[in-house]
Amino acid sequence: MTLLSGKIVRLVVLLGFSVPVGAAVRHEPVQPKPGVPVVVSAELAAGTTSAVLKLQAVAPGKYVRKSDPAYEQNWTDLPLRDDGKDGDAKAGDSVFSVRVPETWQKHRWLVRYRIVAKDAAGKAMQWPATDDTCPNFAWWCDAGPAAWAGAIDPRKSPVMQFSPAFLGTLQTFHLLARAEDVAKSQWDGNFHKQKQQGTLVYRGVVYDHIQYSNRGQGSAHISGKNKWGLNFAKGHDLPFVDHNGVAFPDEVKSLNLNPGGSTPYLPTLRGITGLDEVMSMRAYRLAGVPTPPATWVQWRVVTGEHEVSPKDQYAGDLWGVYVVLGEMEPKLLADRKLPKGLTVSTQSGIKEAPKGMPEPQKEWEKFLNGMRSNPKEDWWRQNLDLQTYFSFAAMNRLLGNVDLRPDGNHGYYRHPDGRWAPIPWDNDMMFVPRHHQPGVIDANNCLQHPAIALEYRNRAREILDLFAGDATATGGQVGQLTRDLAAALAPPNHAVDWARLDAAVWNQHPRMNQKGSYFVNPVEGDHFGGRWKRTLATNDFAGFGKYLIDFCTDSRPTKNYAPNDGDQRGYGWGYLAHEAKDDKIPATAKVEQLAGNARQFKATPFASPAGKTTAALEWRVGRVGKIGWYELAEHWRGEVVGGAEVSVPQDVFREPGVYRVRARYRDNTGRCGHWSAAVEVNVKG
Repeated sequence: MTLLSGKIVRLVVLLGFSVPVGAAVRHEPVQPKPGVPVVVSAELAAGTTSAVLKLQAVAPGKYVRKSDPAYEQNWTDLPLRDDGKDGDAKAGDSVFSVRVPETWQKHRWLVRYRIVAKDAAGKAMQWPATDDTCPNFAWWCDAGPAAWAGAIDPRKSPVMQFSPAFLGTLQTFHLLARAEDVAKSQWDGNFHKQKQQGTLVYRGVVYDHIQYSNRGQGSAHISGKNKWGLNFAKGHDLPFVDHNGVAFPDEVKSLNLNPGGSTPYLPTLRGITGLDEVMSMRAYRLAGVPTPPATWVQWRVVTGEHEVSPKDQYAGDLWGVYVVLGEMEPKLLADRKLPKGLTVSTQSGIKEAPKGMPEPQKEWEKFLNGMRSNPKEDWWRQNLDLQTYFSFAAMNRLLGNVDLRPDGNHGYYRHPDGRWAPIPWDNDMMFVPRHHQPGVIDANNCLQHPAIALEYRNRAREILDLFAGDATATGGQVGQLTRDLAAALAPPNHAVDWARLDAAVWNQHPRMNQKGSYFVNPVEGDHFGGRWKRTLATNDFAGFGKYLIDFCTDSRPTKNYAPNDGDQRGYGWGYLAHEAKDDKIPATAKVEQLAGNARQFKATPFASPAGKTTAALEWRVGRVGKIGWYELAEHWRGEVVGGAEVSVPQDVFREPGVYRVRARYRDNTGRCGHWSAAVEVNVKG
């Protein structure tokens, strides 16, 4: 990242600042190390006089809020110059600069700054403007994370060492705030959802004067490690990337932080460190369901003088690992931005409405009441995005989304054509082999119509074939996705992982209400559908990863699957297979690649155990093997009527990597068979 461009628009994107026309302001280095001088420069209009840099240093543990009287006090003036001296690169070029001495750069200190000057007519000016939501610029001095040591249970387990190199493997959010504000926000129910003031530092850039609060409904203060909400100053959106450095589809004006420890009501998966939430959110998204992006950060809250304490592992900046979720905004719900549309949370109401929509609440109520009025098939086809709903419903079964209910834990997005699509939310009670809440939403009423139910079963079988049909890390997509995501929390070449760090921070934390709940194996859960026992093959983070894969694949030795049977082995796979079952589907085809033509493929002839006739032969090509390449995601589809061969367009195989070619028959009743075994095409670079 560079801040050397003189273009104001460029500065807005990188710094999150807005500056009055006529000034391009920058500081270098962007995030200084201790003892390093910083050069501040401002390109001001010709004739500018009396240019001054105003500085305010904020020590760790002494945070100054914008609302504090101290915010307008204790500013130090340094003259800006345009004479080629003291940090100014060139005399007379209207770029005024000053070198801020190295004594200002101290580890974990925030330095705010403004520029004031007079124009040629003697009028006073200030950058940023006094009415800006963030009326100062800032940098934060960071020497890098200090080594940290902690035990999962200091009374019983050994102390683990977490080196600065390890701590650098997961991106960081630093929150600078007052200790009393953080305590009120997180642990005092009298301040539920009340916004507090702070500063966020991300990737070396300061986002000053943000607001933060706790989040959640009934579970908001149960655990001790609770949910956070972050809201950035208006006009200062944050460009955010995931744990692999892949950018969210757009900048964000707010973010949600989840503790990643399984629901506090039934913490049967505590120790999974949010792998269940991030994996399930990614799975919905791959299936074409509009889904908020999800990833992880290490959360550091700077409220005291010392970063770490040699005597108390629970004191200091480190708050462990949190899951970060984007909002229900159309621009974030898919890798390719969705058109602007109405989004609604079934619990909190309208989340975003497009400009010009006169009465969004009435639009939502009209759809909601329609779903509950036993409408005809045509109504569903006109008002519900059926294909997306099928994917959502199938994933709910496969992933064990047992806390889903008509009035909660999901939302809806309204396409410009008026059709609504469900949005998953609150995935902290997943992968449970017992019923709890209904597990369905109002849109599930569409399945009362036989033709729509048949189409759902087609999609359910497709998801089983493409996503859950193989448990191996290299062959199966559940396996590949889980492995790829888990690597962020268990980085190679380190003897520790983030799951154990998180357990060391919170398992016996003084603020934790559910002490000793991490890595309990086995552990029992008691959901509304009955009791069950969760067992890990190995009591570690890898064991949780295997648990997820086994839950979603045909891993049960005896194939006695039944809904609500309480057996974790293959439960999601078995439940979805139960809903997808149809004895009248066409036989599964076999596919071969024709010799001498890398793009030509042929399937075996159509066969129907039910005596039906063929309607079409469907073909698809998926991509696998790379991070971001998963077969369930749509890449290419085609179909052939009256034939068994296909020529795949050359452009489908344009990038180096592994492609999977499959076929399935559709009969004259609309039933689809299983997808064939894949023929893999390896495109060399």
